[in-house]
Amino acid sequence: MKKKIANILLIIIMIAIISILHFTSETTNLTLHQFYKFLYFIPVIFAAIKFGFRGGTVTALLISIIYSPQKLLSIGLRGEALSELMDIFLFFAVGIVTGILVEKKNLAVQAIDNQLRKYVILENYTNSVLESIKIGIIAINNDFYITSINTGAKNILGVTNDCIGMNFVEAFSCCEDIESIIIKAMNDSSALVNLERNLLKDKKEVNIKIDTFPLSLENKNKGLVIIIEDITEIKKIKIQMHRNDKLASVGELATGIAHEIRNPLAIIKMIEQTMSKELENNKIALGELKIIDEEVERANKVIKSLMEFSKPSKKEKDKFSINQIIEDVLVITNKYTSQHMVNVNLIKTEICEGVFDREQLIQAFVNLIFNAVDAMPQGGEITISTQNLPDNKIRITFEDTGQGIDDINLNKIFDPFFTTKAEGTGLGLPIVYRIIEDHEGLINVKSIVGKGTIFELIL
Repeated sequence: MKKKIANILLIIIMIAIISILHFTSETTNLTLHQFYKFLYFIPVIFAAIKFGFRGGTVTALLISIIYSPQKLLSIGLRGEALSELMDIFLFFAVGIVTGILVEKKNLAVQAIDNQLRKYVILENYTNSVLESIKIGIIAINNDFYITSINTGAKNILGVTNDCIGMNFVEAFSCCEDIESIIIKAMNDSSALVNLERNLLKDKKEVNIKIDTFPLSLENKNKGLVIIIEDITEIKKIKIQMHRNDKLASVGELATGIAHEIRNPLAIIKMIEQTMSKELENNKIALGELKIIDEEVERANKVIKSLMEFSKPSKKEKDKFSINQIIEDVLVITNKYTSQHMVNVNLIKTEICEGVFDREQLIQAFVNLIFNAVDAMPQGGEITISTQNLPDNKIRITFEDTGQGIDDINLNKIFDPFFTTKAEGTGLGLPIVYRIIEDHEGLINVKSIVGKGTIFELIL
């Protein structure tokens, strides 16, 4: 509004100055008056530019009202006065034509501005949609330069906005597997889908799925669209589901086998005891019978483990403190750990009570401690820690300084009957897994050969 008033005042001032020049100059100096007459076109054109058709017309009318008396006074009512007054039509003509042209230009500019505004709104909307997607989306041109990257991709790959405009190969020099995929997709101008790769991010291994699609514009290849999805948790869930299916099948099989074997073993045990009494003077026979007795006991141990593994959970759950359960476990295992020169440290935080099957968790925790002790034949340390997590979850970690587990065996430790111990049954960790699963929890394992192993339980 202030700008509009200022323009009106400027037009009035220009008209006033030119009119004063007209009225104060000698009437006989026609050349000078002719020059002043042309100066009137300046406010007319200015008004038409600023206010369009209406501004040019009104200004021309105002000038005509001022200019006509001045001409009549200076020339009088002679014939040439009429021709001089024809200039008034020129003022109107210039004002009207300029005003119309300016309004047409303004309409065209406004149409372009409206269209541009629509494009900006659409672009902002599209960017908002892309930014809201957790899946990573990256666009690169034919020269491998990154032209667009959303927040999902930045989070998955651990990069910032600085990578926009950089060469893809340089920006992700740490991801050689990804680079080879992108180069192949670009060279072949084809889509590559469902490619899984491992990525090291913040010293942690991340599993990602990559899809690439040619980016076409006006039927010309302009680069690639790369879609990256973090499937680390999905892969863990798949592994757990596969493991659960395997454990369920083994559990059903174990129940049948245990019942079928237990009775014949009881008969063998009874006959061995009878023969031992009858042949108590025959040392050779007693030695052989002792071997039979040891093997029967070993078979009974396996059967007992099978029965524990396959029996359904009683689901006798109640409110308990995890810290208290762990302290009870340490009392139970104290003598065993002391005999094997293993020091146990408990780092606990204040944790609310949860609904657990106390006996089952004691069994699981005892198994984990015994396994840790077995992994430290020369002694060592076990560190047990508890921590609160969001969504009413609790993390419990068992960390030892033992021999560690190599990658090949790490993927098998929850498989029934898999063991690296000379006298192990291979059912201890599967039982732990089943107990944690009964509590709708998760169990993760990390291990470095020669440094130790960490079992992480989330309940």
